[in-house]
Amino acid sequence: MLRNLVRYLLLLFVVGLLSILYNTYYMTILFLTMAVLPLLMFALVSYLYGKVNASLVSVVHVVKKGEVVPVSVQLDNPTVFPISNIKLYITFRNAYSSVQYKKNFTVSIGAQTKASVICNLLSDYAGNLEISLHGFRIYDYMKLFSLKRKNKSELKVAILPEYYELPDSQFASRNGSLIESDYYSPYKSGDDPSEVFSIREYREGDRQQRIHWKLSLKQDQLMIKEFSDPMNCSVLLFVDLSMPGTEEVLPFMDSMLECTLSLSYTFLLAGQMHYLAWYDEAHGICRRIRIAQKKDLFEALDGLLQVRLYDPSVDSVSAYLAEHPKEQYTNLIFVSGVQPRKRLESLSLLRAFSRHIIYIGDIDSQPGTRYFPSEIIRRSDETGVTLSSVDTHHVQRDLSELRFE
Repeated sequence: MLRNLVRYLLLLFVVGLLSILYNTYYMTILFLTMAVLPLLMFALVSYLYGKVNASLVSVVHVVKKGEVVPVSVQLDNPTVFPISNIKLYITFRNAYSSVQYKKNFTVSIGAQTKASVICNLLSDYAGNLEISLHGFRIYDYMKLFSLKRKNKSELKVAILPEYYELPDSQFASRNGSLIESDYYSPYKSGDDPSEVFSIREYREGDRQQRIHWKLSLKQDQLMIKEFSDPMNCSVLLFVDLSMPGTEEVLPFMDSMLECTLSLSYTFLLAGQMHYLAWYDEAHGICRRIRIAQKKDLFEALDGLLQVRLYDPSVDSVSAYLAEHPKEQYTNLIFVSGVQPRKRLESLSLLRAFSRHIIYIGDIDSQPGTRYFPSEIIRRSDETGVTLSSVDTHHVQRDLSELRFE
């Protein structure tokens, strides 16, 4: 814009000099017109500044990692003047990180027009992408003046991590014991007399103990009680969202979410109802969702995307134990990026037939950490906790090699 101003002043000087040298009516009119023109441009920009509006509109709310995130900017120009140059100022960042990125777009819009401008963004990591339109700058036709209007508009797009089904053989050795459950199948009957599934007419072969005598007298025919089928929800998948100081935030969280979601998704496909839990530092409580359907899995993922990372000194396991002190599980899987030395004692207090720690870290760049120190291995044997490691760069490969006993 400074360059345009210099060019204008130089041109005005030349025209002024010519009007003096030739001293004609037309040259004087041309000089006066050029001298007044900047005032008209400034008045036009000032007028447009108060009339034009812009806002962000989300084209999609959820995309997969690596996919383009289309964001629409709605522009409204109610005036009779077309605008040749409007610069849009957009910033975006992953909610897990404080690093902010900027992207500017220059567009034009006709008179008395409402238009949409699609801006394509990209995120290489999972998380909530927070997008903001901080404002826009309007230029006059000569680009001598401009005014920036702050018109902050925000939206959020969820970037889903990769997830996949793991080999079935991994889960073949899981403890199949049925823990007493308060959840019953809505689709089939069972043998639990504490809950009635349905009542139907008597059929040959039905047991006499299941006859509903009061209802049979009312209906004047024999009615049979079908009992409910308890659903085993005895697997706990706990995600430790404490952030180790040696890891980069976005790759680490991307690996954590990929690992957690893949494990939960595999349990879901195998018909294994389970709990997915994590500690919410913002509210000082543990969140837990029972995963029985795919919508439950995405509800849990939405909660994980909202959570704030916390310091490794926070004992999330003790917080969970305080909220659910009497529960027992067949399998406990604990996913963490913190070396398990600090977690073994707390995990040993949770009642479970099988306990498993999955440690996630930049293992390939730290030789020797794939095999835990002898002190941790010895202590894990004493507490009955199995240890496994997953490299942040090869999550699928390492997860496929895990076995849960």
